[in-house]
Amino acid sequence: MTEQTIYLCDDDEGVRSSIAFLLRQHDLQVVTFASGPELLAALDGWTNPRRGIFVLDVRMEPQSGLQVHDALISRELDKRMPVLFLSGHGDIPMAVAAMAKGAFNFVEKPYADDALVQLMQRALELEEQWHGRMARHDALQQLITGLSRQQVRLMPLVAAGELNKTIAWKMELSVRTVEEHRRKIFERLNVHSAAELATLLAEARAAGIDIPSGTPAA
Repeated sequence: MTEQTIYLCDDDEGVRSSIAFLLRQHDLQVVTFASGPELLAALDGWTNPRRGIFVLDVRMEPQSGLQVHDALISRELDKRMPVLFLSGHGDIPMAVAAMAKGAFNFVEKPYADDALVQLMQRALELEEQWHGRMARHDALQQLITGLSRQQVRLMPLVAAGELNKTIAWKMELSVRTVEEHRRKIFERLNVHSAAELATLLAEARAAGIDIPSGTPAA
């Protein structure tokens, strides 16, 4: 399992060092960056997906935390790694605006150590949930991709409990062909009944995987 990491970006060396020390005292993995460009350059050098969260100071030079957040959004990293902001009192409106773009939360300076650690732990828990959902999505997508187009169109009819001869009539296929497709679908998806298949298809649709209605292709 890939270890979760907190990617901390703050141009204030004292703040950066103190937060990193605090988090490591709680056995949290931390990598620090002194500027937005430094962080983004590191991200562009990644060759494998990473796990964890981003913690960004709102006010940084030469690139603000908000600009770094926009760059993360453009890379779609915000969809699988929560973003948390560190903000001064006057920065709260900007932090709230960032949350409107999907940021997880923000911590106002000066922060309480326990509150900061707890918030980051919650963000890491959220990332764990996101990762689990995406892993399941990818697994379902891979399974369904292994089926033929005709089998994918036939799946909803099987899941609905339609008889082979009814499916054959609707899909303009022979009953023997439908029987073979049904067998391969059950085998590929590791299901043993129409009810199990219906549950799997509902999960796939909920995960955003496109499943046709089961009507014949035009």
